[in-house]
Amino acid sequence: MIIAVAHSKGGVGKSTISFNLAVALSKYFNVELIDLDYQKTTTYTNALRVKHGLAAIPMITLENTKEYKEYVRNDDESKIAIVDVGGFDSELNRFVIVTSDIVITPVSASGRDLLGLKRFASILEEMSKNANSTIVTHVLLNNINPKKTKLSDLKKFISKSEHFEIFDTILKRRVDFDYSMDEGKSVLEYDKKSKASNEIKSLIEELKLIIKEIK
Repeated sequence: MIIAVAHSKGGVGKSTISFNLAVALSKYFNVELIDLDYQKTTTYTNALRVKHGLAAIPMITLENTKEYKEYVRNDDESKIAIVDVGGFDSELNRFVIVTSDIVITPVSASGRDLLGLKRFASILEEMSKNANSTIVTHVLLNNINPKKTKLSDLKKFISKSEHFEIFDTILKRRVDFDYSMDEGKSVLEYDKKSKASNEIKSLIEELKLIIKEIK
């Protein structure tokens, strides 16, 4: 099974979410990470795990569309691949989205991110026409100001598109996400009782239900 964390816009938190999902899901499934982001944040963070005495998350290095297609052809359903997709539009990134079992799209409440989401919806519309099938991603509200309580307008905006479903879980702006990544840890490993950890736990429970439906 392939879970891609994808958006055509950079800076939305894909790498942080990918890494936290990989660590958390590894408690339930055989998980490996695929880092397709040119910044290689998850690769670097994984190296920090070893430096801090933690076991590295298994990682696969793929350089281009040809190598990724070969990976998909040999995909083993007994494991889950978490793919950290680069924040731009490309042939490779489109192929990842089309061939993934689940696509997670992080977005914040900023106007710039919402414009980026509209652009991403246009890309998904084009891809759906080419594929003769509606491509749907699961939108995750991420890096939301903890003081921002009214999100109904934002959710309404997202739900208007046939290409988006939305997680109930909301990841708020928490310093633990930064602190934990600096040590090569997930927030669950950094402080399992923190608000950030509780939010990741909620996301994992939602994701496990989606995985169960697919399997």
